[in-house]
Parts: sequence; structure tokens; C-alpha cells
Amino acid sequence: MGAGVLQLIHQLERIRFLIVLGLCLAGLHCSAQDTGDENHAGHVPLLSGGLGYVHNVNGGITSLEPQINPVLLVPFGSHVLLESRTEFFGFFEREHQTSGPFTGKVFKLVDYAQIDWLANTHLNVVAGRYLLPFGLYNERLAPIWIKNLQDPPITAAIGTRTSGSGDGVMLRGVAIQRPYYSVQYTANFSAFSNVNRLESARTAGGDMSIYLTPARLEIGTSYQRFLQKQEINNAAAYVSWQPRQTPVDLKAEYDYCYNGKGYWIETAYLFEQLPAPAFFRRFQAVGRMQQFFPMHGGGNSLPTVNTQRFDFGLNYYIHDNLRLISSYGRNFSSLQNANVWNAGFTYRFSLPLWPERKK
Repeated sequence: MGAGVLQLIHQLERIRFLIVLGLCLAGLHCSAQDTGDENHAGHVPLLSGGLGYVHNVNGGITSLEPQINPVLLVPFGSHVLLESRTEFFGFFEREHQTSGPFTGKVFKLVDYAQIDWLANTHLNVVAGRYLLPFGLYNERLAPIWIKNLQDPPITAAIGTRTSGSGDGVMLRGVAIQRPYYSVQYTANFSAFSNVNRLESARTAGGDMSIYLTPARLEIGTSYQRFLQKQEINNAAAYVSWQPRQTPVDLKAEYDYCYNGKGYWIETAYLFEQLPAPAFFRRFQAVGRMQQFFPMHGGGNSLPTVNTQRFDFGLNYYIHDNLRLISSYGRNFSSLQNANVWNAGFTYRFSLPLWPERKK
């Protein structure tokens, strides 16, 4: 048993520098905030992102998943922005799944590295490597410091082949802006790439949604054409609602592709309005239910049999940017019924890369 612990420590040393880096950046940022001076950053480069650790137990098999996701923002005036996000993700399991020392590796990924040009109030031109704009999850909810439940929905693999990112060009913006509603659009084309850490598939597609301002309700749809090997269509419809009067966040999505179809519904409630001591008002309860129905045998990172799953999570916000996470899920399928447990923490950091200008 002692040897197993030593082996685990040896593996975790590979990613220790990532955690230390993130905490150092966070400490520097906190020190800057405590000066009491009034500052104005202007158009300066920024290093942001998040780090965290997830202890996962899936069907009795334990995995250790530390990660750090730095985000670099470099503005060139007020109309051009260089932005990039990378992932350093550690995955460690026991050598024999349920016994033996922990072994694994650290994966390094480039989620996006793009140039954004704000042409006018209705058009933003993006070139480079970008997140595929399909549905709600990939662009908006995937980062560790944003998502309420750490496991992605089953259908998150639809519309995001092969890496969740595209290499090419994207146009996006607000087509119509009115006091009570707005309409946003996205159109993109990605080329095929097998370059290490820059993999992408040849695809074309787009997204459109309408946002109803008084209700804080968004309804949208996505379409994508996969243009290599077997050409297939992917489609999604989604809704997102955050009512003004209560701290509820409701999201739902239906996805369809050649390999199957399914849906997920997720709701989160922050206890901040409860007539209770401050300690309890920092809790957040999360629930998600989902189903997937395979077609043509499933596959391509999707289940091959009918699958149902529900999850319940309870998160605690120590600060706005630091939280403890926990969740329990139950997966149902003809292949295996399994319990899924997650526990850990997430942290969000932000640091200007050169001194701020005094007003």
C-alpha cells in the first residue's frame, strides 16, 4: 500500500507545477486588488482562466483529474483581439482499475487560438482555431469554472467532432437589436487538420437564437454539415432561462445526428435568497436528467444502446471565484447500471500582464 501511495505522489508531481502556477497567479491578482488605488486597465493583455481538481468514481473505478485552463487575451486597440485557451488535463487511474498504483498522463490541448475583428456593431470576424458553435454546451458551459456539473451531457459529442474545435473562419454578431429582443447569428467553416493538438474536421454550419430581454429567455437552434468521409447532418434546439425574480438557471437541449438523438435538461438554484444564515446562502443545488437513443448502431463517442442518466449536485461558493463541487449520478443502460460520484474544487483567476494605468 505504501508503494501505491508513493507511485501516486510521483504521478501527481507531473502536474504540481500547474496547480502552483494557478495559485501564484491568483495570489498576485488578490494582492493587486488590495492596494486600494483606483486603476484603469485600458486595452492591456490579460491572463485568465481556471484550475481545479475532480475526484471521480464511475462504476467503482476511481480517477483523479486535476487540470488548469489558462486563457490569454491580447487586444490591439478596440477592434482586434487575440484570444487563446489551452488545457493541461491530468487523468490518473489505478493500474488494474480497482487495485494497484495510480498511473496516467497529462494531456495538453489547444481549445482555441483565434483573431477576432469587430468590423461593426453587427459583425465580428473570427479566424484561426475556434470552438465549434453548436448548441449550448461546447462554447458556453464546458470550462471547469463555469459548468455546474463536471460530467458533460451524453449528447455533447454531437456537432463537436473531432476535437470540439474548428480551424477556419467564423462570422458572428447581432443581426437585430431591439429594446425587448435581439437576434444573434453565427456561421462557420472548418477545414480538416490532423496537426498534433490542432485536430479538426471539415465542417460547415451555423447557429441562430432570439433573446427575449424582459423574460431573460433565449431560444435557439444549430445546424452543422460534416463534410468528410460519410457526410452527415447534425442539428440542435435549445433554451436558456434565468428569471429575474429568482436565482434559477434553467437550460435544455435536444440534439440529433446520424448516430443518434437525445436531450438533456438541467436546472440550478442558488440559495442566496433564503432567509437563512450566510453560510447556507452560498450553496447551489443542481439537477440534470438526460436520455439518448442510438441510431445506426451509435458510436462516434456516443452510446451504442439506449441510455438514461440523472445527476444531482451540491456546490458551495467560498467566494465568487472559488467553490467546492460535489455530485452524484446514476447511469441506466442495458450494458451497465452504474453510480457516478464527483467531488473537488474549481478556481477562477484573472491577471493583467502589465501594470495598470492610474486614472
